[in-house]
Amino acid sequence: MSEPDGRADSLKKKTSAFLNEFFEKGEAMIRELIVENERLRVQLEAPLPHDIDESDPTLIRSLVARISGLEREIEDIRRIAGAVERESGDYRSRLDELEQEHYQLACRHVAALQFQTAETFEEVLRTSTEILLNFVGIGSFAIYLVDEEDESAFPIMREGGDRGELPSEPLTALRERFAVLNLGRPWTERDPTPPFAPGELMVLPLFAGSRIVGFARLESFLTQKPSLESADLALLALVSEHAGIGIETAWVRAHAEDAPLVRGAIENLVGA
Repeated sequence: MSEPDGRADSLKKKTSAFLNEFFEKGEAMIRELIVENERLRVQLEAPLPHDIDESDPTLIRSLVARISGLEREIEDIRRIAGAVERESGDYRSRLDELEQEHYQLACRHVAALQFQTAETFEEVLRTSTEILLNFVGIGSFAIYLVDEEDESAFPIMREGGDRGELPSEPLTALRERFAVLNLGRPWTERDPTPPFAPGELMVLPLFAGSRIVGFARLESFLTQKPSLESADLALLALVSEHAGIGIETAWVRAHAEDAPLVRGAIENLVGA
């Protein structure tokens, strides 16, 4: 998945560069405050000149006032430095969140763009595989398509296993087993994610509008993937809708005759 990965990585690198520059400036400010704090401490602890009469009350009052002023200044600097450090931490945390949101939005944008530009069944299936495997982290899954004449669903591709091991099944029986196939619309993040079978994850329906064209059977995660997160659910919803539309579009393209764009025909289509 070289192109989508490259584009997502590029966006993430730009965001990382901005964060690094931002925090370098913040750290430099804190270092300056620390240096100033140290300068004041040294000034406060410096011995008095030898020719000063320490018994002079006026001088003593002046020195006490000077010490008090320096102590207040040090406390002010410490307070400011602490506030800067706390705010810097808050900003860092929030920017980390924004960076993650930015990355997830980039993933969805790239995924949707890949589906929109797909022209063949192979391209739709390849894009679905890349998203499920590389973006969501599903290590083993199969994609089934619907045979509307035979009223069945058959496996068209499988990741992490042998497609030949999977049988075709009647669509009626599948609808009885998996309620998500009866939604009449693409799956969304608000819909339940019931398991397909013990030890497996879920069934993701593929809809083109209200037309069920297939489903993805998600079997297991990659080793390093512990569970589905909210960003993963958003990508699964995108696959449920856009893969279904892509499959229908590829089917129409495969059976459409080549025809030039003609003004009269276009005006008839739009009622102009």
